[in-house]
Amino acid sequence: MRKSPMKVIALSIAAVSFLAACGSDSDSSSEEVTVDSAAPVTEDTAAAEEAAPAADTSKGEIPEGGVEVTLSGDVAGWAGKTVGIANLAPVPGAERWSKPLQTCIEANGGKVDYQDVGGDATKLPALLEGWAVAKVDAVFNIGIDMTGQDSLITKFSDAKTPVVTWGAGNPAGVVALDANQEEDGRIIGRYLIEKLGGEGDVVLVNAQNPALQSREAGLKEVLSASNIKLTVVGEAAGFSAEAAQKSVETALQANPAVKAVVGGFGSLGVGAATAVAAAKSAAIVVSMNGDPEEYAAIREGGAFTATVADGHEFGGEAACKIAAGMIAGEAAPGVAGKSILTTSVLVTADNVPAEGSAEGTARKFYQLP
Repeated sequence: MRKSPMKVIALSIAAVSFLAACGSDSDSSSEEVTVDSAAPVTEDTAAAEEAAPAADTSKGEIPEGGVEVTLSGDVAGWAGKTVGIANLAPVPGAERWSKPLQTCIEANGGKVDYQDVGGDATKLPALLEGWAVAKVDAVFNIGIDMTGQDSLITKFSDAKTPVVTWGAGNPAGVVALDANQEEDGRIIGRYLIEKLGGEGDVVLVNAQNPALQSREAGLKEVLSASNIKLTVVGEAAGFSAEAAQKSVETALQANPAVKAVVGGFGSLGVGAATAVAAAKSAAIVVSMNGDPEEYAAIREGGAFTATVADGHEFGGEAACKIAAGMIAGEAAPGVAGKSILTTSVLVTADNVPAEGSAEGTARKFYQLP
């Protein structure tokens, strides 16, 4: 493992998961956060900042303090093996991980039992139990919360069956892959400060989900060093473009001077762009995820100007390699108990992929202290 340069000011990293919706006491929320001017800078902090320039995480670099994880495993070992893949829902944010994984296994002679739960996380225990009985060679889970599945995870561990997940929590006994959701929020925050000159009104349309809340936390952290005023809107379970459009329409009616709208998730950004266009607003729209619909919106050349692509495809390919190695007797990569994160890339009109293509910058995998 290789350690990247240490950051001068340590960043607080929240635990992340992917699209496992949390409950809320309210169907919608609106929160205004006024961010004050920059904190005072002493001679010591100024000198330190000059001595250690920050890594550019918007271009696929590892954040300061992150430790790179080297992945190994011969995918040719999938020949004759059978696996189970549990997919959260038939949406790009899940299938961008599960489909490359499935392709990798099947292309190397493995057999896949692919099960999409259609957003119903209660179906997961029965799937895991069935795969334990069938004695599959590996289990994969994209986005379905693993909380409460300890006994089934133990069954797989005792049978030396690898369990590899993406954005599904990090219980003992699994190899947990994920994007650094909080860093995605920071990347978008820095982009907005640059585009808006560090001031103005910004709306974030978000939903109640651990991954999206982590993105929100990273965004707020960065904007706190500017004069940007952030207003948070959205519905608790409002992951659709239609839900985001309604929330943003209301926000723009209340404040036509909004300079930018942030979608906490790909579809939320697309819905926000529709609302901005309908209101004839001059606001720009940005988002986070890196789904095909976001790239299409950027290529159209309208209000939607940027998103963060957080490497789902590379995560699926990594999961294929990791599990193959573990089946062959290799140890799980990295430090046990810590999520393995992928780096992200800021996508704008300058580097947006062509239709039908994913963002192709090679991702690095790392763990945080």
